[in-house]
Amino acid sequence: MTAGSRFQRQVAVVTGAGSGIGRATAAAFAAEGASVVVADVVIEGADDTVGAITAAGGTAVSCLTDVADEEAVKVMCEKAVEHFGRLDVLHNNAYWAPLHRPLLETSTEEWQRTIDVTLTGVFFGCKYAIPIMIDGGGGAIVNRASIAGFLDATPNFAAYMAAKGGVVQLTRSVAVDYGSAGIRCNAVCPGLIRTAATAPLLADEQRSERLRRRLPAGRFGEPDDIANAVLYLASAESSYMTGQTLVIDGGKTIT
Repeated sequence: MTAGSRFQRQVAVVTGAGSGIGRATAAAFAAEGASVVVADVVIEGADDTVGAITAAGGTAVSCLTDVADEEAVKVMCEKAVEHFGRLDVLHNNAYWAPLHRPLLETSTEEWQRTIDVTLTGVFFGCKYAIPIMIDGGGGAIVNRASIAGFLDATPNFAAYMAAKGGVVQLTRSVAVDYGSAGIRCNAVCPGLIRTAATAPLLADEQRSERLRRRLPAGRFGEPDDIANAVLYLASAESSYMTGQTLVIDGGKTIT
């Protein structure tokens, strides 16, 4: 992404920004002029993202945040105001889930952690960001859902699908409840994106090739593909769009 000014004088908070899609999105916001709070449960990853942003001439600060911890999320949102004076954009990107695990093999602890991080973490983010945004005249929230949140069930992803389905509906609820207060809330729904988290899946060359051939786009997604969509949903370019789920999946959902 080339540098621009779509978010000049705006402040964005990105969770799970220490790697993958979150890192790419934080960097993209900074490249477009935003001051960014880079939140992650692994502070070393957050610091690395901040280092890359500042090296490129951007402005960012790291924040150790487990989004399943309500107080930590509150502090995260307050940090945006403390460091940069306002909060305009929240990207609830962080998630956790046991993958390739059917329901009967999912422990109660794994189920609860999935809901706590992937769904309740989004709730906490909205809960503490929205009042700040309203005080500042409005804002945009972009939640990271998934095509798994509304497609026919994928085998062995029970906890993940349940949590992401909840994110889709929570997004709509926030849009309805707070639209009149100047809050827009949308969700991005990625398909298979090439990140460290999906590396084990794509390591099997035969399986990877089978998956790729099913995609009309002819390739897997990259973190920047999702970052570009998040910036669109957070920007004035989508000012008449709220409560929607934007699918970026290389065409998987139409095949």
